[in-house]
Amino acid sequence: MDNINPLLIAIIPALLTYLGTKYKSQNEREQYASSAWKQLYDETKEQLEDNRLRMDSMQADMSELRSQMDEMRKRHAHEVIQLEKINDELREENSQLRIENGNLKNQLLQKERKNEIKQQDL
Repeated sequence: MDNINPLLIAIIPALLTYLGTKYKSQNEREQYASSAWKQLYDETKEQLEDNRLRMDSMQADMSELRSQMDEMRKRHAHEVIQLEKINDELREENSQLRIENGNLKNQLLQKERKNEIKQQDL
């Protein structure tokens, strides 16, 4: 037994030192893992916030583009109505000019016939 006491006196402090070191390194690992998780959480949270801001910006841009498209559609519809009106007016004018042209041709033909008749009479 006397031999065991010095052995225990030598082993127990070494064992306690080992367990203390093991506990300390495990605690450090847990703290490191905890800080790594916190850093990952913070980075993810920051990325999500950036993505949310980008989405908000894109939605605002899309809303603005929709309103611009609506305005362009209204303007286009108004222009189409105006162009159809102008087209109808031009068709009417074209029709009248064709009638007038036909009348003038008839008058010219009548004058030419009269001139031919006069020429034959002479």
